[in-house]
Amino acid sequence: MSDTPEGIQLTPFDPEFERDPYGVYAKLREAARVHYDGTSFTVSGYAEVEALLKDKRLSVDPRKVGQLRDPRADNPVTRRAPDLMNLDDPEHARLRGLVNRAFTPSSVAAFRPRVEAIAGTLVEQLPREFDAISSFASPLPTIAIAEFMGIDSDRHAEFKRWTDTLLLQGYPLPTEEQWRRVVEADGAMRSCMREIVRDRQQTRRDDLVSRLVDADASEDEVVDMCCLLVGAGNFTTTDLIGNALLRFKEDDRERIPEFVEDTLRLDPPSQSVRRWALEDVEIAGSTIKAGSQVLLLIGAANHDHDAAGSHLSFGRGIHHCLGAPLARLETEVALSVFPSFDVRSFKRRKSLMFRGCSEVHVALR
Repeated sequence: MSDTPEGIQLTPFDPEFERDPYGVYAKLREAARVHYDGTSFTVSGYAEVEALLKDKRLSVDPRKVGQLRDPRADNPVTRRAPDLMNLDDPEHARLRGLVNRAFTPSSVAAFRPRVEAIAGTLVEQLPREFDAISSFASPLPTIAIAEFMGIDSDRHAEFKRWTDTLLLQGYPLPTEEQWRRVVEADGAMRSCMREIVRDRQQTRRDDLVSRLVDADASEDEVVDMCCLLVGAGNFTTTDLIGNALLRFKEDDRERIPEFVEDTLRLDPPSQSVRRWALEDVEIAGSTIKAGSQVLLLIGAANHDHDAAGSHLSFGRGIHHCLGAPLARLETEVALSVFPSFDVRSFKRRKSLMFRGCSEVHVALR
């Protein structure tokens, strides 16, 4: 095996990376498809990322290699046992099985009329000039996932505020004050969700929370799953809609499903995912050492010529995104109902793991 190149650094604070991470990824990939920065291995080739996403020698649970979720922070959020996204099989398979059928393409398709109604109501309230993120791209998926789960409308604003605050933990270096706000929002959301779960234990409804209550799961597991679904259904779809709006032209209205797939490939909301090597793994002429952190660059892999028009934006293997059908539906509906517009300005969020906008100011035509 050849030596793995070292010294490459990726940071959202680099202006070039913030403006065009894909140019930086291309240089990285052309130099070598696997790099080591002194802390973690970074993999940028499509074939390699796809293979490692499915490789059971890599874990999503850092505890298996003796690492903390975030060694910089010690609080109730970071100390909590991993959720579905951070568990390996067989525990992952058991928990995922509780909600798999709720997110099939057919069950999500049946929800389309409600998503269209939510989007239509939001559009009716839009002024001539506005921030498309706060006025449209953010509330649409938040309200949709809340209704899909069965959370009453008088609580939507609370859940939106809490999930927005929880995004602070995704900052490159959350401050002590930001972590305080995260812990506070997490506690409030989980308390409210527990109240909802206990209400469904007494009186079932035709919603996802009721179906989870009827499944073979503890109350804590149901609360954990509901909180995960609300959070995961919020910011990544918001980012996808925002990224799509930046690329959208009027001619694209004739091919919205294909345009959404193009956006997922060319400017995905999830730029990278982390894994931990349970044993030595040889790939692309390099050895990823057991115990190492591995950064799989989805955004880089999607732009690799080996991708051949495909993308890894919803992952591969057992952790393929559970909410992919709903994210696609919400984005297609968003673009189909959004009026003709011109982008005036936008502001990117600083993140290595995710790519989205905090603001997209538009003017209607």
